[in-house]
Amino acid sequence: MGSPYTHAHSSSILAGIVYVASRRKGRDPGPRVVAAVISFGLVWEAIEYAIHATAKRLDLEPILVTYGRKDTFLDIVFDLVGATLVLAFGDRVLGELAANE
Repeated sequence: MGSPYTHAHSSSILAGIVYVASRRKGRDPGPRVVAAVISFGLVWEAIEYAIHATAKRLDLEPILVTYGRKDTFLDIVFDLVGATLVLAFGDRVLGELAANE
């Protein structure tokens, strides 16, 4: 199975970027962070599946492997863990970057 830490880490980077951009525009980052992380996570899972299915059809070794529905679900859950951490600690950790200038 893939590493849940990878998903939490990558989603926290995306969430941080969206968080800072939202704060700089004076907007509530919560809905934007969650929407961006879920959207990107779902797109990533679709790409992962498409690469795996295409490689299988062409009888090639896939560069990305899918492990099934449970793994996909857990990947999205850990994407949300990363987003939640950014929302919980965003002002404290990203406050200077997010300040309106």
